[in-house]
Amino acid sequence: MRRGALPLILAVLLAGCTAPVAGPADTPEPTDSVAPTGTPPPAAPTHTPRPVGVEYVVRAGSLPDEFESVTVTFRVVFVERAGDMGPCWRETFSGPYEPTITPIAPPSGECHRSGTVTVDLAELGDGRSLGRRTAPGRFAAGHALIATNATATYRNGTTVTGLRGASDKLVTTVEGRPSGRRRVTLSVTAYADRPYDYWLVAEDDGA
Repeated sequence: MRRGALPLILAVLLAGCTAPVAGPADTPEPTDSVAPTGTPPPAAPTHTPRPVGVEYVVRAGSLPDEFESVTVTFRVVFVERAGDMGPCWRETFSGPYEPTITPIAPPSGECHRSGTVTVDLAELGDGRSLGRRTAPGRFAAGHALIATNATATYRNGTTVTGLRGASDKLVTTVEGRPSGRRRVTLSVTAYADRPYDYWLVAEDDGA
């Protein structure tokens, strides 16, 4: 063998030892998968209670002969909770000629006050409907009919003074869900031996 061949063989062998060894093929990293978005379930239907309402028919009882007119303004107050029968019309427990009582706590729930209707007792005849007074369905625990104001005049045109019940008079209260038609009678009684000359009196005639 020629001496020049040995260095060539050694160079080839060394080159083979330093060549990189092929490893396994790179595995691609997993990617986050997005689950298909489904349709959300429908929302549960919201139940709204049906409105409540009541109709009052007002009739006039006896009135003093010296009176020309007695105009009375009414409204219905509905309560959300039975315990508010009273607190929702605290104003009816005070005023001229009313006894002093222990203060009444504010209502724990809401009170719904209807619009007002004014009638003249001297012109009612057999009675007049105040129309159906309504409230949202949650005000189903009870209600009251209030005479918020009453004004009487004499036949000579002057205004009557000394009328008990002339403001915020509680006409009647009814517990439970308001419904149907109810009747009330209002009269004016004269007195000569009391601090007041007249008293507006209310009577609940029922359904």
